[in-house]
Amino acid sequence: MDDFLKNLRSSHKKDIPLPRKNIDGNYYPQKDRRIQIDRRTSTSFPNNETLAQQLGDALPEILENTTTLTEQVAKLAATNELLAESKIRQQNAIADFFNTLNKIVSEDTETKISGDPPKNITTSYASGTHYTKDEIMSIIQNMRNQGATFSVIADYLQEKGMPTFSGKGEWHAQTIHRLCK
Repeated sequence: MDDFLKNLRSSHKKDIPLPRKNIDGNYYPQKDRRIQIDRRTSTSFPNNETLAQQLGDALPEILENTTTLTEQVAKLAATNELLAESKIRQQNAIADFFNTLNKIVSEDTETKISGDPPKNITTSYASGTHYTKDEIMSIIQNMRNQGATFSVIADYLQEKGMPTFSGKGEWHAQTIHRLCK
C-alpha cells in the first residue's frame, strides 16, 4: 500500500534508478561496452594511393566551383559599385534640392527685408510671352502720359493678349483707372 501511495504522489513519473555505487562508495562512470573490433583501426583509413586517386577525381569539380565562385564575386562587386554610385547620385540630388530651396527662401527673405516687391511674372497663354507687373505698369504709364484713355489702354492690353495680374478675366477701363491711382 505504501508503494501505491508513493506512486500516486509522484504524479505518475517513473523513478530514475540511481547510479550504482561501487564497493568503496564512489560513483564511477560506466566502462565502454564496445569491444576492440568495433572501433576503427588505422587499417580502415584509405592508403595514400587511394587518397591521391580520390583527390585527382575531385580536382576538376573543385576548379569548376572555384571558377563559378569567382564569377559570382565579380558580379557582386559590380552590383555593389553600381549601388554605391546610385547612392552618391541620390545624395547629390538631395543636396541640390536643398540648395535650391535655400536659395529660393533666402531670395524671398531678402525681398521682404529690402522692401522691394517680388517680381511677379504673368503669362499670356495665347502669345506665349511673359510679362512682369512692372512691365505692364510701365506700358500703362507710358500710354497714359501720351494721352490715351483708360478704355483705349484696356483695349490695347486685351488686343496684345496680356493677362491680368490675377491671370483671370479681361482688362477693363475701371481696372486701369484703379491701377493709375
